[in-house]
Amino acid sequence: MRGERPGLPRNIRRSLKSAVSVDQPVKLLQSPPMDTPRNRCLLMIMLAGLTTGCGLNDAILQRGGNGRKGVLLNYSCGAHLCDPIDPSKPTIVITHGWNPMPERIHTTFACSAANAIKCRCGDSYNLLSWDWNAVRVSPFNDEPFRIGRCQGKMLASALRARGVNPRRTQMIAHSLGTVVVTQAAYCLQDLGPTAQLTLLDPPTSLHEEIFCRLKAQRLACVVENYWAPRISGYGDHANYRGVRNYNVGDGQAPIIGMVDLSRSNHVEVMRWYYRTICNPSCPCGFQKSVFVNCCGQCGCCDKCECCETGAKAESEKVPADHVELIESDVLTALLDGQTEGSGAATSAGSRKR
Repeated sequence: MRGERPGLPRNIRRSLKSAVSVDQPVKLLQSPPMDTPRNRCLLMIMLAGLTTGCGLNDAILQRGGNGRKGVLLNYSCGAHLCDPIDPSKPTIVITHGWNPMPERIHTTFACSAANAIKCRCGDSYNLLSWDWNAVRVSPFNDEPFRIGRCQGKMLASALRARGVNPRRTQMIAHSLGTVVVTQAAYCLQDLGPTAQLTLLDPPTSLHEEIFCRLKAQRLACVVENYWAPRISGYGDHANYRGVRNYNVGDGQAPIIGMVDLSRSNHVEVMRWYYRTICNPSCPCGFQKSVFVNCCGQCGCCDKCECCETGAKAESEKVPADHVELIESDVLTALLDGQTEGSGAATSAGSRKR
């Protein structure tokens, strides 16, 4: 029509003009009160997990669930999964993050990292894994924070029952697992400060919980924040005194990682740290462990296969009844209020079975 610019039909343009006032800002999305930036970030993690698949069956992620909802496993040289620790050695505790598809995938980061440490360092450490792959987490109503705190209290109770000394312990965790280990350090502070907290890409939505509420930098002698930049990384520089920040850079497929969590920068931080264990020439990572000088001081391991395919990662199963017993004891201790604060008493997990 003469004098009019091409584009939308005239009736649609009139509807838009009547619906939107130029004097007021346009609200593209009217979010409900619960839809805070923190919840949106957590929701992104869950939605990205729905397309997880291409980066599976490696040292970090495997297909299939494992049914574990919070159990402490011993991957030390010559130890069975439920054996006690050797108090003469430093302890390294490793855990994963939120598993968005617990029936279809599970994280083998702890097992693979433990085996890589054994291959490199021999029988130098107590190597423990906190496995909570099967725990379901909703992204709404602060459920991730509640689950993280609960798992942290359970971990603290289990470590206390094993006789772990936090002053000789490094805890390594990824994603929501960073809340778990920080909460554990908080519950164990009556035994002394944790030697080192290594936090792998804690989402920015968790920083307030970790560094302000729990004050990780006061719970450990060394606090590390390894983070991956966006597009598909969820962490960031933690601008808190006492926190050592390391940007590990983009992953191999950062854009694909936006729709496939298994190939995201977020998950790549785990793979990167695993590679720093395998290769001593890699800067940072395991080379920054406060116990790296203990590596190789106690002889070789007879069994130190790395879990590249995952076949050996799950070769030694924990009996289902034993897992249920451990979880039942720990939950009983939590309900009794024994692990709420730093003065937690020895948990029911230390009872004679």
